[in-house]
Amino acid sequence: MKITYVVGLFLCLFVSSIHAQKSSEYFKKIQKSYLNTQEPLVMIAAHRGAHLEEPENSMAALKKTIELGVDIMELDVRFTKDRKMVLMHDKKVDRTTNAKGLVSDFTFEEIRKLRLKHREQVTNEQIPTLEEAFQLAKGKILIDLDIKDDATLDSIIVLVNRMKMEKNCFFFVYEPQEVLMLQKKNKNFQIMIRTENEEAVKKLVASGAKPQAVHIDPSHYSPEVVKAIKQIPARVWINALGAVDFKAAQQPAAFEEVLKYGANMIQTDQPAKLKEYLKSQGKYR
Repeated sequence: MKITYVVGLFLCLFVSSIHAQKSSEYFKKIQKSYLNTQEPLVMIAAHRGAHLEEPENSMAALKKTIELGVDIMELDVRFTKDRKMVLMHDKKVDRTTNAKGLVSDFTFEEIRKLRLKHREQVTNEQIPTLEEAFQLAKGKILIDLDIKDDATLDSIIVLVNRMKMEKNCFFFVYEPQEVLMLQKKNKNFQIMIRTENEEAVKKLVASGAKPQAVHIDPSHYSPEVVKAIKQIPARVWINALGAVDFKAAQQPAAFEEVLKYGANMIQTDQPAKLKEYLKSQGKYR
């Protein structure tokens, strides 16, 4: 009996070791892709995690996103009343939990008593902390830090540095000076900047800032804009959220609307379908 137990334990440890090694190798490919702006392969970002199957911004959604084998999970960060960093998109907890009120009016102890909803049904999922998400994501998937409250930025920087997450996440900012400021604080910080029109892209190029990715909108998605961004050099991020995702749920070829001019990072609410489509087109690992 004792020998059987020891053999079983050894096999479990061996399998876990092999799985961890494969996960590490896969994440190295994700990191390499993120920095290879000219790569023909497209990166997939799961909007608020795999929230079609699990509550958005939950640990379950993060786990599911990792299991899907995509590149990025977008997370939204806010402060509680006592300045604990938690994952929540809205200012209020009304839509996503079994309670009502501003995130900033709850202490961390209070907010942990709430439960997240999925498809209007209350689950057992708690509101996670950013630190918990980092612990789970480290070495497995990139995290897009969508900073909903500027007051959290300094605390996020401290946590990224303390947990050595510089190559495991990227900051989502809105101005070239923010890119320069962050890279001055730590040259290893990875950054994506939002641009809202073609003029903003020209301003970014002129600033000399070097983000690894640039978020564009359909309003200024053109071959010229894509070329200018890739010459920074940076990856080109565009959302499939809304109409494109809705159409792609039934007809995956609808994703071509966001792929047509060379965008190579796509944020979607349909990460599994996008992965399947990209693979069929030879545009994914």
